[in-house]
Amino acid sequence: MDRGFIIAWSVTFLQLTVRLGWGVVSVAVAELLRLSSVQIGLVLTLFYIGYVVSSIPWGVFIDKVGPGKSILISGTFSSIVILALFLAGNFTQILLLYLAAGFLTAGLFPSAMKIASYSTQERVHGRVALLESAAPIALIALSVASPLIITHWRIFYLVVFFALLIASLSSIGLKVSGSKDARPRKVLMNLRVAKAVVIRAGELWGTWGTSSWLLPFLILYNGINGMLSELFFFTYSLGQLVSIFLASVLPKLIGERRVIEISLIAFIICDLLAVTLIKVTLLFFPIFLVLGISSFLYRPPTDVLIIRIMGNENAGTSTGYANAVSQVGSMVAPIFVGIAISVRPVFGILSLALGPLVSLIILYML
Repeated sequence: MDRGFIIAWSVTFLQLTVRLGWGVVSVAVAELLRLSSVQIGLVLTLFYIGYVVSSIPWGVFIDKVGPGKSILISGTFSSIVILALFLAGNFTQILLLYLAAGFLTAGLFPSAMKIASYSTQERVHGRVALLESAAPIALIALSVASPLIITHWRIFYLVVFFALLIASLSSIGLKVSGSKDARPRKVLMNLRVAKAVVIRAGELWGTWGTSSWLLPFLILYNGINGMLSELFFFTYSLGQLVSIFLASVLPKLIGERRVIEISLIAFIICDLLAVTLIKVTLLFFPIFLVLGISSFLYRPPTDVLIIRIMGNENAGTSTGYANAVSQVGSMVAPIFVGIAISVRPVFGILSLALGPLVSLIILYML
C-alpha cells in the first residue's frame, strides 16, 4: 500500500471522527448545556452547510494543484478548528466551530478520492471501498470508545487535533500532481452526473441521518440503557464494515447499479422493521446489522460510477460536485430527524427512509 493512500485513508478517517463523533459527544453536551433535539441536529446541519458551500471550489482546486497540497492546507487549518472545539465553552461556539470545520474539511475526501482513483479499472473498486472503510471503522471506534468519549469529550477533540495535524503535515512532498486536462464546467453540466449525485444525496440522508442519531435516539428517546445502546450502535457499525468487503466484490459480479438498488431496498425495509418492532429490543441486533450493511453498501459503487462518468482527470471536481449536492442530504437529515423526533419519536425513525426512497426512484430513471 503506497504512502499516498495511507495519508488519504488517515485524513478521511479523522475528518469523519469529527463529523460522526458529534453523535456521541452530543449525549454529554446535551445534558451539560440542556440542548433540545433540534439543537443537537442543528450542529451537524451547520457543519454540512460549510461542507456543501466549499466542496466545488475545493474540487476544482484539487484537480488543478493536486491532492497533496490540498490535504496540507485543508487538514492543517481543520486541525486548528478542532483544537478550538477542545476549548469551546457554550453552544454558540460549538455551532460556529462546526460550521468552520465543514468549510475546511471539505477538501480532504475529494483529495483522498483522487488518490484512490489512480488505479486500473480492475482495482479501483477495491481501492475506493478500502478508502471508504474509514467511515465504518470510525463508527466502530466511536462506539467502542463512546463511554470514554461521553465522559472525556474535550480530550476526544484534543486527540483528533494532534492526529489530523500529523497526517496533514505528512502530505508534504506527496507526488500526486494535478491535471491539465481537468474540465470543471463539463462536469457541472453533465446530466448523468447530476442524476448520480442526487442519488448520492438520498443515500447520505440515510447513512449520516442514522449514524448521527442512532445512539442519542436509543439513550435519550427510547429509554434503552447506555451499555445496550452502545452494543446496538456497535452492531450497526459492524454492518457498515462488512459492507466494505461486499462493495469491493459485488459490483464485479452483478454490476454497480444492481448493488445500489439492492442496498437501497434493504435500508428501507430495515427502517420499517425498526418502527414495527421498536419494543422488541432483541430483534434490533439483526435489524441494525443489516441496516449497517445497507446504509453503506451503496456508497463505493456510487462514487466509482460518478468518477467513471467524467474520468480520473476530473476526479476532484466530480467528487467535490457530488459532495456539494449530495451532502445536502447529510445537511438536512440531522435537523429534519431532530424535528421529527420532537413531534413524535417514531416519526424520526421513519424519516430516515425518505432519502433512500428518493434515490431508488431516481436510480430507475438513470
